[in-house]
Amino acid sequence: MAIPFSRHILSNGLTLLIHEDHSTPLVAYHMIYKVGSKNEDPSLTGLAHLLEHSMFDGSVNVPNIDVHIQNIGATCNAYTTKDITGYHALLPAQNLETILWLESDRMSGLAFDEEKFAVQKKVVLEEFNERYLNKQYGDLSHQISQLVYQNHPYQWPPIGKERSHIEKITMNDLKQFYDRFYTPSNAVIAIAGHVKVDEVICLVEKWFGSIPSEKQPLIQLPQEPEQTEPRFSRLHRDVPTSIVYKIWRIPHSLEKDYYSLVFLSTFWGSGESAYLYEELVHKRKLCVDAFTSITNHVESTILFVAGVPNDNVSLEQVNQALNDLVYSYQGGEQLSYNLQRAKNKTESNILQDQILIQDKSYWLAVWETAASVEQYENEIERYLAVSEEDILRVRQEWIVPHRENTLFYGNFNK
Repeated sequence: MAIPFSRHILSNGLTLLIHEDHSTPLVAYHMIYKVGSKNEDPSLTGLAHLLEHSMFDGSVNVPNIDVHIQNIGATCNAYTTKDITGYHALLPAQNLETILWLESDRMSGLAFDEEKFAVQKKVVLEEFNERYLNKQYGDLSHQISQLVYQNHPYQWPPIGKERSHIEKITMNDLKQFYDRFYTPSNAVIAIAGHVKVDEVICLVEKWFGSIPSEKQPLIQLPQEPEQTEPRFSRLHRDVPTSIVYKIWRIPHSLEKDYYSLVFLSTFWGSGESAYLYEELVHKRKLCVDAFTSITNHVESTILFVAGVPNDNVSLEQVNQALNDLVYSYQGGEQLSYNLQRAKNKTESNILQDQILIQDKSYWLAVWETAASVEQYENEIERYLAVSEEDILRVRQEWIVPHRENTLFYGNFNK
């Protein structure tokens, strides 16, 4: 379903998207900077995420942003991914100008205060400890990325590759990163809700139009070469249950084969009636769980299947069973039924995910950042066009032994 919108590009390069929805008294604001952890130096990672934290420490003209946010009844938050950094707010429509004022001021003049910087750095280091070092399975996604991406900077998480990287970031490092990437031409704003297009354009021009224009930063990321042979990693961790992962790099979400591979992943591991769960848990009794997942990035996507061994079943046995099931998959008698069911569910999910104004502002900003909104407008049609032949073809072309990455993750002393 296409989200109706208007696009306006300011003279300094900032892109503005507006969706009118007068069924609500609220407005949703979503701003994305086209910078994520992939844009960091491999020897100094964690900058994008630390900068996201520092953006709430105030600007030169507005030292306390929180007070103004609370006064206008807004809820605000932010996030950093490997591709982008986003800032979003939901608030009464009549208070939109306050958010635009605050955002424009911290785009043009973020306050870099040594004391506040030290506090945020400590917060991020604690977050690193809590989520990655002291949490069981905390480094799992990082290890998967490192195995799959040998050259591309997708190999490290947004919080940083190592704790030591965060520790050595200086305020000058952060300011240089901010100056390079936090510019109008590198940003997209999407606004949805009880607004009028012309009025929003005037407000955005008022607060952002005078910010000096900068060229979009030239970004030449190291590309991941075609994988020609399988990879294997065995990682010992003090966790209660070991897991076998098999991962493949697949096309990103604007390539045709992506949609067929999403359905293939669904057939294999979505729920207890899925192919791998039925075979490994119910029939063969080799696993207590089996599942699949897809992780999307702008430039690449990974698909993985996983099996959690039953008592007295080795990781090698589970790995062999996964190989047998995945590489011999022919769809079965239920392929036509499963495909139609998956199409129905996918269409429903997409439509439900675009109901709220905060969802609409999010998707407009994300789509425009990744490519353009127009390239995603026929997403449902692309899913509905997938055939049974497509499912079997992509399995044979993409899910092949020389592209696989196998990870044994667990406590091998048990």
